[in-house]
Amino acid sequence: MKKPLVILLIITLLFIISGCQKKETNAGKREEVSLAHPGSFVPQKELYRYVVREKKEHSVQGKVKGGIVPHHLLAGALIADFISLLAEQKPEIIIIVGPNHKNAGAKIISGLYNWETSEGLVETEKSIVNQLQQKGLVVLDDQILSQEHSIGTIVPFIKYYLPDSKIVPLIFHYDVSLKEIDPLVQELAPFLKENAVILGSVDFSHYLTRREAEAKDVVTLKVMKDFNYTTLFRLGNDHLDSPASLATVFRVMEKMGIKEFQVLANTNSGLILQNDFIETTSYFTLLFEN
Repeated sequence: MKKPLVILLIITLLFIISGCQKKETNAGKREEVSLAHPGSFVPQKELYRYVVREKKEHSVQGKVKGGIVPHHLLAGALIADFISLLAEQKPEIIIIVGPNHKNAGAKIISGLYNWETSEGLVETEKSIVNQLQQKGLVVLDDQILSQEHSIGTIVPFIKYYLPDSKIVPLIFHYDVSLKEIDPLVQELAPFLKENAVILGSVDFSHYLTRREAEAKDVVTLKVMKDFNYTTLFRLGNDHLDSPASLATVFRVMEKMGIKEFQVLANTNSGLILQNDFIETTSYFTLLFEN
């Protein structure tokens, strides 16, 4: 069996085992250090080499300011493909917004701990997190945050491609409204004028067949292209897992005068695994630049 196929099978097995499981963690044992989510496989160097080797080339004309990536490691090549585009740009700060899958704790959560990965420590930009907390826009809860794989899956890729970048992690309950995220958007947008990027960690259609997922993605893509927030917040888990995370990225881009994006990839687990009989998750990677 060829080596890339073996590696893909390993990723697939770990995806099936981990997925969106609820697992406990011992985060917080060391002061200001949080473990990357233990329910998600943390890619090792050999897997990074695989996704780098398989990634597609994309054209970036300007400066990347925002994007959407998956948080399922079955789609790890898509995550690597996007974040590797930032390697030359070397942003100082990556704001990561994603779902709070357990809907635990406060509606919008951040934290001050750093993140341990197999590649080393990813630091949190504490000054921004403290600013958001002091203005009442987020609640600090490192215990809940450390268990959330919408953040924990992404940070190893950031450490690998952007070893000096710091992060601002934010997770949202599913029912967070546009009205609730707009004050946060107002606060985050100025940071994007500096050397920062906002990244939405969002998976799309869930638990459908490959063909059903593709049909849902057509609808979701139109909603995204239209910046149609009213419809976006009516979409359920059969379209995407975090309208608030997606809307946060899109609203920040609007604040910067960016109203278009590139679709770098759109696929689903049925296509990746070449299996039309499984319940799928679909994925988009989107890129905003100015």
